[in-house]
Amino acid sequence: MTKILKRSPHYGQHVAHGAKGFFDFAGWEMPETFTSMEDEVKACRSAAVLFDGHQMGEIHLKGPDAQDAVQKVCANDIKAEPGRCFYSSLLNEDGGIVDDLVVLCLAPDHYLLTAAAFNVAKTPGWVRSHVSDMDVEIEDLTNGTTIIEIQGPKSRDILQKITDADISNEALPYFRFVETQIAGIDCIVARLGVTGELGYEIIYDPGYAYTMYDAILEAGKDDGLQLCGSKTVGTFRLEKVYHIYTRDIDENTNPFEAGLDKSVKLDKGDFIGRDALLRIKQQGVRRKLVGFEITDGSAAATPGTPIEINGQECGKATFAGFSPTLDKTIGIGYVPTEHAEVGTELVIKTEPESLKATVVETPFFDPKGDRIRV
Repeated sequence: MTKILKRSPHYGQHVAHGAKGFFDFAGWEMPETFTSMEDEVKACRSAAVLFDGHQMGEIHLKGPDAQDAVQKVCANDIKAEPGRCFYSSLLNEDGGIVDDLVVLCLAPDHYLLTAAAFNVAKTPGWVRSHVSDMDVEIEDLTNGTTIIEIQGPKSRDILQKITDADISNEALPYFRFVETQIAGIDCIVARLGVTGELGYEIIYDPGYAYTMYDAILEAGKDDGLQLCGSKTVGTFRLEKVYHIYTRDIDENTNPFEAGLDKSVKLDKGDFIGRDALLRIKQQGVRRKLVGFEITDGSAAATPGTPIEINGQECGKATFAGFSPTLDKTIGIGYVPTEHAEVGTELVIKTEPESLKATVVETPFFDPKGDRIRV
């Protein structure tokens, strides 16, 4: 039976602007590329790209207990500071990751959770079930909201042409947002992104999808702005080691083994999964997510590809592919903690041939994060 995919409000524009094929991403029919992965990566690193972020979910928590509610379900410390964004995991009682998302504080009694694409059907109900005894309203606006993203060193200059808001680095630094208008359309502009470049996520009413899309393209026509496919976005994620739920993390993965320690605040007070994380931290993790470079060959590795050390299978790759930015094949995967040191030699058991690899520092691109904070 043929699977029927959902279509983003931007789908018609993707077709009109020459998307080269579509694929299934979390049940959505998303564009693969518009030119080529290499061209789109180059455009993002040197100018700017525009791409569809509609597949994410938008869950609002409102009410007197909203701040207590987000603190209960989030592993990070979510401050009641309007205009701030917070990256956090939602955990089960065993410390496994239920979702990874960004929380926006719209007001001390109003928070927006942007659920991962694969969790839009799961997370609203999960949150609701864990805060049902609190004075808070849960509103799932996933179907009434859309997201479009502009990323790259020229993205600020392009957006500034079509907004009266001050989006300078001083007024809107990294992991902050502002409620404003772009091209006359009410929206939230969040200084976020998965490319490793200066960038913005624009959250707005999908009824204005065509107007927003065309307005940004028009504003960027003299600045090298290009459209970017969702498959290319996956390359950006790999280069920065930004996790994809179901591929790199899931409910059988805890934040410590996934390298998400910085977004866990064990000293903030109680939250779901805290007791389990305290035990895990005391005992130590048995495996870690590592980055590796392929030292011979260039084949991609799909999720679950075996990793061997000294002829013995010891872990699984979650993904590997060619990086146009680095001009090499890179990947990530889980290996036993004792084999996670930089310099460890691995064998990635792809078909039809195995590939030699070496554990390296991550993220692969701009490890200090300077480019996202300009």
